[in-house]
Amino acid sequence: MSGPMNLLDGLKERSVWQVLAVYLGVSWVALQVVDLLKQNMGLPDWVFPFAIVLLVIGLPVILATAMLQGRPGAAADVAPAQSTPATESRPAPVADADMTPRNLFTWRNALVGGALAFVLLTAVTTAFMFMRNRGIGPVGSLVAKGLLDERSPVILADFVADDAGLSRAATEAFRVDLSQTRIIKVAERASLEPALERMQVDPSQTLTEAVAREVAVREGIKAVISGEITQAGGSYVLTARIVSAGDGLELASHRETARDQTEIIPAIDRLSGKIREKIGESFTSLRSDAPLAAVTTSSLEALELYSEALEAVDHRGDAEAAIRLLEEALEIDPEFASAWRKLGIELSNARRERARATHAVTRAYELKDRLTPRERYLAEAAYYLDVQFDEARAMTAYERMLDLDPNDDWALNNLGIVYGNLGDEERALQLYQRSVAVDSSSITLGNIMFTLIRMSRFEEATQAVEAGRRLFPKDRRFYIGAIDIAMNLEDYEGMDALAIDMQEALPSDLPAQAVSRFHLAESAGLQGRLAAAAALEREARGYLRQMGLPGGDYAQGEFWMALDVRNDTASAKALIERMLVEHPLEDIEEPLDRPYFGFAVGYAALGDADRARGMMDAFRAAVPDAPEDRWSDDQARVDGLVALNRGQYDEAIDHFQELRRLQPRCSTCGLDEIGQAHDLAGRADSAVAWYRRDLETPQLSAPNRPILFERLGQLYDEQGDLENAALYYARFVELWADADAELQPRVGVARARLEEIIRERG
Repeated sequence: MSGPMNLLDGLKERSVWQVLAVYLGVSWVALQVVDLLKQNMGLPDWVFPFAIVLLVIGLPVILATAMLQGRPGAAADVAPAQSTPATESRPAPVADADMTPRNLFTWRNALVGGALAFVLLTAVTTAFMFMRNRGIGPVGSLVAKGLLDERSPVILADFVADDAGLSRAATEAFRVDLSQTRIIKVAERASLEPALERMQVDPSQTLTEAVAREVAVREGIKAVISGEITQAGGSYVLTARIVSAGDGLELASHRETARDQTEIIPAIDRLSGKIREKIGESFTSLRSDAPLAAVTTSSLEALELYSEALEAVDHRGDAEAAIRLLEEALEIDPEFASAWRKLGIELSNARRERARATHAVTRAYELKDRLTPRERYLAEAAYYLDVQFDEARAMTAYERMLDLDPNDDWALNNLGIVYGNLGDEERALQLYQRSVAVDSSSITLGNIMFTLIRMSRFEEATQAVEAGRRLFPKDRRFYIGAIDIAMNLEDYEGMDALAIDMQEALPSDLPAQAVSRFHLAESAGLQGRLAAAAALEREARGYLRQMGLPGGDYAQGEFWMALDVRNDTASAKALIERMLVEHPLEDIEEPLDRPYFGFAVGYAALGDADRARGMMDAFRAAVPDAPEDRWSDDQARVDGLVALNRGQYDEAIDHFQELRRLQPRCSTCGLDEIGQAHDLAGRADSAVAWYRRDLETPQLSAPNRPILFERLGQLYDEQGDLENAALYYARFVELWADADAELQPRVGVARARLEEIIRERG
């Protein structure tokens, strides 16, 4: 008894305010315990508010006790016996004394009352769960009562509503929610078609409750779920009920109200939750369901499509499906700002139709004033980043999102992209890791993987690849990441095997088929098999044409192989001219989709400054409102190549250094060209340093690797550094061991010199 007595004595010594503080602290702890038990034991949602009600009831009792027991001369909870002379003794009105407030509001009574209150909570909760799980009374679930079998199928009839579109959308939303339950199975509409045909009912017609019941009886299905949406003034009443297929007896029903169309979606979510609860779904499972996306649109059907698009791209990596779903959503609601924004992002991520991507992001920005704060910040950030190319303002928008919710996974991921664009890979990685801890989407996990590759942390990047392949087996980005790791580790056999695996694993994914062949072409080109590389590139471009992308018409890979690998300027020039004659840029409808800059760089590399600048001028004429600083990196590259071909080597270096400043995320941009400028200027030491820096920097593409091996061998040889010369000659000879016959003379020269060095060094 020492514990309770000490507690009582402690309370007696406290002021009213101290007692209030203690009570509030104890209440907070008690609510945390109740919430934890509710989540882990699958208790109903009303347990938590029940506990709050009990604590609120107890508050005035505690305060009254503190006030009465704290008065001077207040009687003790346990008073010692006192003896009085017999002559002074008189009978006391015992009953009246026991009923005084001071005797009723004692600390002992308060503590006992609190304990009994939580005993009541436990008893009521236990009785409720026992009756629900045993099918007793009105709280018993239909499965527990034996009215439905666990995992048995049910038929969902079409919701009845005055608006046919609302009926379809509500039915589909209800179907999506019910499909998440593990207690029953919702019969697919396609599986009912044979029975409907036997009934001579058109399967495309509305599935009424009466027809659904007849199908259920024919197919041996016990129950049908039907729903109705009725409008009363400006509000909507949504009703759902479960009926027995045989006799139409109502087994359970529930009703929800939506004040207007914008509240229909959460009302359907609540309605489906109650129906699932009545069927027998555990409360834990009910709380685990993901709601539809919280974005602004008047159309439930459009929201369904938008939510499906998010699922497609975030958890399956299927950008093509996401683009198709978003386009359907926008046909239904052309003012669906978040769908416009997401469409622009996915079009941009897929590197297709730049003009459409820009238009979509701009349209979302134009509609931003009708959005919630979170949606508005997303629209603003996308516009600043992808249209205005203003990283600072985009960063501010994402930081405001994090002010609203520090764990907003979209804001964390997208802010990481901004930091990555600015070259701060460490900060970007930290943000991606925070984002993936909130929601393991394939997008964020892919960003972690590619960032680790750029940071040369290949072991960790491989772990990210393995996690991605396990969680998102249909997402091509994790095949691509594995290929990039193999390329950086110079594992070309593994690179080829992974590309072929991607082809076989994703046969219907056209982008995956194209990307796999581009990687196979890159591997073949690195190993000097130029004919095979050209053939594979043509296959890849064939898939681009199937996708309707303009890149399918231009053999840029073959152009650079002719110019950089074969050193055949005439063939490269003929090829670029033929491409433009056969597929004029003006034939591409949208100016932003025309590869002006690719051709400008090509002409600059050929030394044709006039044609290169003509391409840049043609772009500016076609897109007069393009922000000049967005294309300044392309201009720096063109100017650098022009200066390099004119022998203006220091000027060329300045342009390529500017390119590196403008493209901080591209860690290898300009390295090779700066090395070439030093090399042509006769500054061998500087050339070696820049060439080696290029080779040692992690990259997602390395077409110049064999050329650098060959040239470094020659430079070290000229300097008398035979050890390093032998090293790079050996790497070059090994890489081009099976090169095409046209390249074998160069391999032979390097091999012969390597053998000489080995003999000289003993």
